[in-house]
Amino acid sequence: MKIRIAVAAFTVMTLTSADLRAQDTAGALAAVEQMFEGMRTADSDMVRAVFASDARFAMVDSGQGPAAVRFQSVDGWIEAIGRSEGSWNEQIYDVEVLADGNMAVVWAPYTFYLDGRISHCGINSIAMLHDGAGWKVTQISDTRAAENCPDPLGL
Repeated sequence: MKIRIAVAAFTVMTLTSADLRAQDTAGALAAVEQMFEGMRTADSDMVRAVFASDARFAMVDSGQGPAAVRFQSVDGWIEAIGRSEGSWNEQIYDVEVLADGNMAVVWAPYTFYLDGRISHCGINSIAMLHDGAGWKVTQISDTRAAENCPDPLGL
């Protein structure tokens, strides 16, 4: 009898942990989708709502000389979204979300369309933390290529 109770308790705890991870994953992905919807609709307020106040971009700059890691604030990018008039459309696909409690990372290949044409593509790595009120993006790192980009919209 004690073994049955212990097995039942373990099963309930395991299901609860799995359910919580699924909720964490869904919530993190919803915040990322909100960011890209805000980009497509030129709604900078929608985008800003999912960013932590000190969020940043991280990139490897290999344009001049040896590769160097660079960081940039997201404020200018968010302001530019508001002026883009809906000409920016970043499509993510084959998305992977890893979440545990108040931390998540979203890994997603992307293709960026500018005025309906492919501009570039790469991989997004989006680090997120849950602040009690919702998921907040703390950093986006990405790669960029201008050739051999997939066309998930089939344009």
